[in-house]
Amino acid sequence: MTDATQDKIAAFKDWLVQRGGYIHPDIFFKPVSSGFSVVSHTDIPADVKAVSCPFSLAITPEVARRALTTILGADESSPTLDGWSERQLIISYLCMHHILDGLTAPKELAHGPYVDILPPSNKLRTSLHFTPQESELFRGTNLYGATLDRQKAWEAEWEMCRDRIAVTNSHIADRFTWEQYLTASTHLSSRAFPSTLLSDNPSLVSTPTSYPVLLPGVDSLNHARGQPVSWVVGPPIGSHSEPSIALVLHTPTSQGCELFNNYGPKPNAELILGYGFSLPNNPDDTIVLKIGGATRANAKWQVGRDARGAEPVWEAVKEAVRAQNRHDVEDAERDTYSVEDELWATEVLAEMAEDLFGRLPPDSSVAVNGDETAFIRPEVAEMLDHYIEGQRDILHSLMEFAKAKEQSAIERAREEGIEILDEDVS
Repeated sequence: MTDATQDKIAAFKDWLVQRGGYIHPDIFFKPVSSGFSVVSHTDIPADVKAVSCPFSLAITPEVARRALTTILGADESSPTLDGWSERQLIISYLCMHHILDGLTAPKELAHGPYVDILPPSNKLRTSLHFTPQESELFRGTNLYGATLDRQKAWEAEWEMCRDRIAVTNSHIADRFTWEQYLTASTHLSSRAFPSTLLSDNPSLVSTPTSYPVLLPGVDSLNHARGQPVSWVVGPPIGSHSEPSIALVLHTPTSQGCELFNNYGPKPNAELILGYGFSLPNNPDDTIVLKIGGATRANAKWQVGRDARGAEPVWEAVKEAVRAQNRHDVEDAERDTYSVEDELWATEVLAEMAEDLFGRLPPDSSVAVNGDETAFIRPEVAEMLDHYIEGQRDILHSLMEFAKAKEQSAIERAREEGIEILDEDVS
């Protein structure tokens, strides 16, 4: 660890504690390829508070709006910040710490020590930070399209903010770059908590009225699936009058081991898109399916491993098939499915899963085999392999699901005395 890095960490800890925060005395920040991990100096028992952040240090849209209003010389009647989302406010606030670095900044720009320890863009590995060659390896997957959609949306946000800023301060607008906005957007996507956490009964469940917030220090721990943790609102510390939100870990940590938070059940697609890492054999993996001819326009379904969530897909496929099979008024009024409907639906569902399976890209070892110019960073190769494994497993389970439905339809046909000339219809 360089002296400069040590100085930044020390400055952040002092800043957090002096303002009512807490960091367990037996943990330290260890540099890793993605930034920092939080590691124990000694054995730490279970049910210990690892870190806390006072409510007043949370980066909220309100905090960001006040600072931006001052920086841009706007006032309550100025249209500069009109229509900005909570995301745009917080992201732009983070960017201003870099844009005004070394300049006289207003007191409202109050999170410099925190921003200084956030990983720079060259350490970020979400799918928006892949090289073009790495991105191409994911073509044919949900993640590839989701990445393009997110980049388009974020670029539109950035352009709106930059154009509005340019009206009041062209110098700041010139320094308000896409790379800065993307970096700060990634910090928010990978570290944000719902505002529901800042309540007397903290919750990680988002609501229609909640919004993202950043909690310095509390967001430092990496993710471990199923890690038992609690969020506790604590009383004021020392001379500080506001409460704080604390992260309590319910498992012991041995000396030299990393301490982990739990971000909740997330599929690898979400982890790669928003956080920049993946989990092997992630049981929460899903694939997003669209059914042509479904009664709901633009309807999408998520199916997980072991065909979890496949029943609604099956119902949508049957409805689409029945709609195509209607020949007269009697058919149109029929609210049940015929054996023919179900047999055809099993064929449609199986073919859809097989087609998607065939369009999946190969794993990383096959993707670069024989191409001396191909290069994929090891951490991206790992994410590709974890993600593709999950997609293949889900689609295979969906094929098995279709086979089971086919057998059920054949049994029903036999019970109704309907002759099946070719039972291998899938």
